[in-house]
Order: sequence, then C-alpha cells, then structure tokens
Amino acid sequence: MPDSTEIRLAAERTALSWRRTCLGTLAVALLLLRAVLQAGWDTAALAPGIAGLVLLVVAGAGYRRNLRLHRGAGGSGSTTIRWTTVAVVVAVVVTVGFTLATPAAG
Repeated sequence: MPDSTEIRLAAERTALSWRRTCLGTLAVALLLLRAVLQAGWDTAALAPGIAGLVLLVVAGAGYRRNLRLHRGAGGSGSTTIRWTTVAVVVAVVVTVGFTLATPAAG
C-alpha cells in the first residue's frame, strides 16, 4: 500500500501535467483566434474560431482540475479526461478540415 508521501507526489505530478495541458491548449487557442483576426472575421474563419473556443474550454477544464488536485481533491478525473479528449479531437478535425479546404496563400 503506498504511503501518503507517494500519493501526494503523484497528485502533484498530475496537477503539473494538467497545468501543462492548460498552457499548451491556451497557446494553440490564441494562435487559432489570431488566425481569425487576420482573416478579418470572414465566414471561412469560423472553423479556426470554433476550434480556438473549444480549446479555451479545454484550458479552463485543465485549470479547474489542476486547482482541485492542489486542494487535495482526489479521484480519477475520468470525466475531465473524457471531455478533454473529445474537445481536442473536435479541434483537430476542424483545424485539419479548414487547412485542407483553404487554398494556400502566396
């Protein structure tokens, strides 16, 4: 049976992992929203805008999970993991679809 130190360290590693997930998705979301601004809010920019907003939700969920782990709330977090996976897949599909449908500039 693991002692309390091992459990605390595992929770800390998991919290740091969620923090990295939050920061990574936030950075990609900002890049996608920047693409929307550069496109001039054209209807073609709707796809990266949706993907950016989805990733902002993922960043929020990651931040929330990180805080819960720091406060000592255990649990598997399977619901957060499940929804994060779905949101990232949606963002990837939308972004790839937009990239393939948009002609290359220049």
